[in-house]
Formats: sequence, C-alpha cells, structure tokens
Amino acid sequence: MSVHYPEVSDKEYQDHYHVQDHALGRKVLRFLMWVSFPLLYLDFALQGIHQVTGLIEPRVLGLIVLRLAVCAYAWWILRVTGRRSDRPTFESHLYRWAILVLVTQLISDVLSPSTYLGHFIIDAWLCLIATIVLPLRPALLRQLVFAYFFASLALVFAKQFPSVFYQFTVIVMLILSTYSGQSIHRFLRHYRLKLLSAESELQRKETTDPLTGIANRREFMRVSENELQRHLRLGKPLSLVVLDLDHLQEINLHYGANVGDMVLVEVSKRMKRATRGYDCLARYGTEEFCVLLPEAGDEVGEKIAARTRSTVQAMPVAVGGRELKINASVGFATSREGDTVESMLRRAEEALMQAKEGEHPDEADALDATHPPQAFA
Repeated sequence: MSVHYPEVSDKEYQDHYHVQDHALGRKVLRFLMWVSFPLLYLDFALQGIHQVTGLIEPRVLGLIVLRLAVCAYAWWILRVTGRRSDRPTFESHLYRWAILVLVTQLISDVLSPSTYLGHFIIDAWLCLIATIVLPLRPALLRQLVFAYFFASLALVFAKQFPSVFYQFTVIVMLILSTYSGQSIHRFLRHYRLKLLSAESELQRKETTDPLTGIANRREFMRVSENELQRHLRLGKPLSLVVLDLDHLQEINLHYGANVGDMVLVEVSKRMKRATRGYDCLARYGTEEFCVLLPEAGDEVGEKIAARTRSTVQAMPVAVGGRELKINASVGFATSREGDTVESMLRRAEEALMQAKEGEHPDEADALDATHPPQAFA
C-alpha cells in the first residue's frame, strides 16, 4: 500500500538540505584538489618533455597553470564560503569551479597523444560521478554533464583506436556512465523529496489539530513560551485570549458528533478572520480555543477578544439543513512581570468563568440537557 504525502516546493527542498549539500560540496572541493596533482603528473609524463630539445612543452606549462588554477579556486571557495554560506553564493562558485575542472580535463584529453586512450576512463568516471556528488540544481548538472559527454564523444572520433570494436566499447561506456549518473541522481532526489515530504507531514501532524487545521495545544504552548520570553526581554506587552463554546456537548448529543465537528471547523474559520495574521490561533481543548496576541496590551487584547466573540456569534452555523446559533464566552489576560504561560492562562480562564457567570442568555437561545439546540430556518 503506497502512502502519498504532500509535495514540497524546490525552495523547501533546498532550504532543508542546504547544510548537507554544503558539506558535500566542500568534500568534493577538497577531493578534487588532491586529485589534481596525480592528473598533473600524468599530463607531464605523457607530453611534458620535448623529444628533441628536452625542454618542457609550452602547452604542458599552460595545462599546469590550469591545474593549479583549479586547486587555487577550490582553496579560495573553501576559505571564503566557510562552513556556512548562503546557497546561491556557494552554488554559483561551485558551478564555475566545476566548469573549470571539466574544461581543464578536456584540454588535457585533446593535448594527449592521439594513440593514448586511458583518459576515456576518467571521462566516463566524471560523467557518472559529477551528477551524483555535485550539489547543484538538476538543470545546471544536466548542462555540465551533457556538454562534457558530447565533447568526450566527439573526441572519440579524433583518436586512433586499435579496432572498431574498441572504439564502440568506449562509446558505450560513455553513454552508460552518463545515463547511470542521471538515473542515480533522479532516484536520490526523488528519495530525498519523499523523505522530506514524510517529515513535513509528521511535523504538521504533531503541531496541528487534525479537525480544524489550526495549531494544537502542544504547539500553542511551545509558541507561547518563546513569545513570552521574547516579549518580557524586550519589555513589550503580550495578551492571550481564551474562547469557550457554550452548549457544544448538547449539540453533539442531539445532532451527532459530526455536526459538532462542523461547528468547530466553522468557528475556527471565523476566529481566523477576527484575529490578526500573525496571531497564533490554537484549539486548546474540546470546545476551547486560545489566541496568542503578540505586542498587544489590555486595550488591544480586549478589543480583539470582543471582536472574536462577536464574529463567532454573528451568524448561525448552517449544518445539515439547520442553522444553529452559536454562543461563546471569552476571557483574556495581559502579561505581567514574572509571568508564565500557565499563569496567563489561569487568569484568562478566570476571566472566562466570570464572563460566563455574568451572562444571562435568552431562554430561546439557551441549550440544556433536555431541550435540543434552537434551529433557525
């Protein structure tokens, strides 16, 4: 049985795996820095000394400069970017460095003797491994690898092979290595996307109320603790509103739990409209909602509390051909010196109980255990 998780965006993917990709990119830079020296020795051994004059070939001197430039650029990237760097900057440097590496290797291949074919092993290895280990965007990787593949393929027809079968084998090797690298890269990216989607979904379930889609009690307490400490440190006010639905149990008893769930969903939507975009709205209990109001003092908190209550009660909730009138009570508290989230909740709930005791709803709107909730046509 396959499980489908919500897809994540490219930005979420890049942000999540940035630290891992950054560390991988630094390892690749260090590895190729050291590999450049054996390749440099191979270049020098193949074509370094002129057979007549006994001097170093000028073209080999140019190749030595390029190999050293690759090492110097890698060292500079490691030094400048450090262990942490923003992704666009690191990616641009790594992309340019990869171009320099591949161009240098192609120049080495072109300058090597026409009868020397050992460099095709390095070419096939680069076509395979570059796509897998370079932490670049797929579009950039495809540009690099396919450009290098076609350049290596063109070089096949400029070399002298002992037989057509040998030449055919090299072509097949290049094709298979390039295809394998692309396939492995797609598989790894797909696997990481699925893993990130599953992690995001699990995190969402841990912090979200499954019925209403707003924050649950655990997430509300976590956010409240952080916000309270921040506001106390900055000396700014913080308010907390508690809203309790009246007679929800009677609605569940007379109309069924599914009707009560619909009421809860509608109430959460109305509370979102009544509060500010940066307020933290959560379902705190079965029929109790909490709203954390950053940078809100007594006046603002009282205003939002009254607006939330009036918005919830403004119109009946249409459920299954009925219109149920919803009543709610609210209480709020503003932070004080030395406050905790628990003490603020306690004061808000005390204010809520006082509001309940002070209310005298009309009998036509009241619900009790013996009479069903009023339905409005």
